Amino acid sequence: MPQYPFKNFHHVPVAAIYCLDPRFRTQHEQFISKELGLKEFDQYVFPGGPKALVDDTMRNIFLGAIQNVSVNLHHIEKIILIAHRDCGAYGGSKAFTDAEAEKETQMKDLKTARNILMEKFPAINVKLFYAEIIGDNVEFKSVE
Repeated sequence: MPQYPFKNFHHVPVAAIYCLDPRFRTQHEQFISKELGLKEFDQYVFPGGPKALVDDTMRNIFLGAIQNVSVNLHHIEKIILIAHRDCGAYGGSKAFTDAEAEKETQMKDLKTARNILMEKFPAINVKLFYAEIIGDNVEFKSVE
């Protein structure tokens, strides 16, 4: 079996929470590493990504993992939340009357997730992004 390089470190500045949709996996990682300049980050990949934080069943699992690993062990300073268009966890784009209704729902969930994280981890900066499909490309837009 081939061997792969290993770096032994525990300080990771950022945790990123995004959807497991394989259509976006490479783009998420490229955006975080190239555009945001973050080479090392904790990944929390789950259907709907940040939607897991607004889900009553999943919230405590995610918060516990972030607390135990990202905060206590890796000492993160920032959390990045990324939602994307046509997300299957929401039923895809077809579940909405139009693109604006879809985006509005996801923006609400992103902001709710940010508030939950800020309440639990007040010293950690939380940034929101929305991945929009533009033709054959994905464009990441900052959300305030």
